[in-house]
Amino acid sequence: MFKLSPFGRGPAIMDGLQGLSGALLALFLLLHLHLEASILIGPEAFDAVAWFLHAGWADPAGHGYAAMVVAASLVILTLLALHVWTALRRVPIQFRQWRALSRHLHWVHHSGTRWWLVQLVTGMALMIFLPVHLITMMTQPHQISVELSALRIVNEGGWLLYGVLLPLAVLHGVIGLARLALKWLPSFTGRQGLRRITAVVVVYLLVLGGVSLAAHIDNGQRLNDGQSLSVQSR
Repeated sequence: MFKLSPFGRGPAIMDGLQGLSGALLALFLLLHLHLEASILIGPEAFDAVAWFLHAGWADPAGHGYAAMVVAASLVILTLLALHVWTALRRVPIQFRQWRALSRHLHWVHHSGTRWWLVQLVTGMALMIFLPVHLITMMTQPHQISVELSALRIVNEGGWLLYGVLLPLAVLHGVIGLARLALKWLPSFTGRQGLRRITAVVVVYLLVLGGVSLAAHIDNGQRLNDGQSLSVQSR
């Protein structure tokens, strides 16, 4: 009888690592956007979240540790590298592959294929823009406060980077979670309902992230005009 080679498990392992790393990154995105939205409650709320994430509660001086931000960024960067490494094997790299994909999209109108194409395009763009954000967090870990964040976003072009990252990350992450649900839950039959839920979640996160970014921009403009944000000092 033919015996399967142990190397035959490789594609399955790669597929599992791709799904796991992608799911963890998408869940982190959901958490990150909601923590960022604390700016909508007020400057004090945003600084309280930053203080907690910096482990200010463990610092006798109450300031927190910048190493917490660096460590978190390294973890996300590692997950991103793993996800890219496992996903690149499915990226068309030859002209005939792109031509076959184009023909397939023209003749077969299937939402799963369109979702995959959106993930492909957004994923390639994220490979460029997301490391810039993570490296910024690693090199400027102290600049995560309501005032410093607002000034970085307004004066250093952060609004442009985050304005591009937001739709890319939301589309890639939410569609990825939906595709994982279809893949790993074979008994799931509510594809039409899943598409609706996916669209609602995408719109919700885009609005949430967009409004949060607008609040940071408004704060940065107020600071540039010499106005106070009335943040209580710790």
